[in-house]
Amino acid sequence: MAGNLQVMISARIGRARRSIASALALVLLPSQTTLPATAANLDKPAEASNPQVQVCPDGGYQSGCDRESIENAIVVEEDWAATLTIRCLYRSRAPCVPLATGRIELVEQGRPLTWQLVALHPKDGPRTEMLILVEGIEQLDRIILSTHQTDGWFSPPELVQNSAALMIVHAAGRYGGSGGGNADILLSRHEQGWTTFDVNALLDEASAMLPPGFRMAAGVDFDFRHMLVAAPVKRSGDGGCCATGGTAFVDFEMPGGNALQVASVRFEETAPVKTHRHQR
Repeated sequence: MAGNLQVMISARIGRARRSIASALALVLLPSQTTLPATAANLDKPAEASNPQVQVCPDGGYQSGCDRESIENAIVVEEDWAATLTIRCLYRSRAPCVPLATGRIELVEQGRPLTWQLVALHPKDGPRTEMLILVEGIEQLDRIILSTHQTDGWFSPPELVQNSAALMIVHAAGRYGGSGGGNADILLSRHEQGWTTFDVNALLDEASAMLPPGFRMAAGVDFDFRHMLVAAPVKRSGDGGCCATGGTAFVDFEMPGGNALQVASVRFEETAPVKTHRHQR
């Protein structure tokens, strides 16, 4: 549980090529990405629907590399655990600065988790954060679980479920820009291995259950410890800044460690009222 999370934040600044063994497969669930057409109700930036590569190993911003190229540029050397606070695991020609590092020691499955949050500064694009999450310490006995990037921000990962049957790791995140959509990282570990989930696909699924004329606003705060989220809802005429439709209370369920879905959506509509302006 949360008490098992031991995080060491780097005092220096203040804040994986996925090696998958046959017994530990990292799986993307098709059910998390194949959505009904009505799921377009979700108000989010375009990049949120396609977890994207931002800063490439050549130092360029969106310069044509793919996810495999990024994973191949994660270099785990013999002394990597001792140099996490001063040296980036990701080898890119773009300037890279470690922002924070940490360890999740007391895990009920597998080996301890180590993470590094870095800031990349490509000369032809915006500042980008990258969260690298690794299971295991030894150079030849590790699995790189996350190399996600965002032009917004990530929070340190939390172990929100921790049992011999199921572990869930969640790191909140946002994309940059006015939309500020979710860039969260969500993984589960179960008897079949590791599974990673697309949180925006979950929001798409929930948004498709709203009445016509309503859509979910971008950027919500998930609570995967209790499997729920309260999301602001926009009316069709709302602008980018404000949601006047009300609040959707979404409950999730995990029938298996490798499956996560919407269990229910309760929508509390806000009744429109007159606007009163007072000036001196």
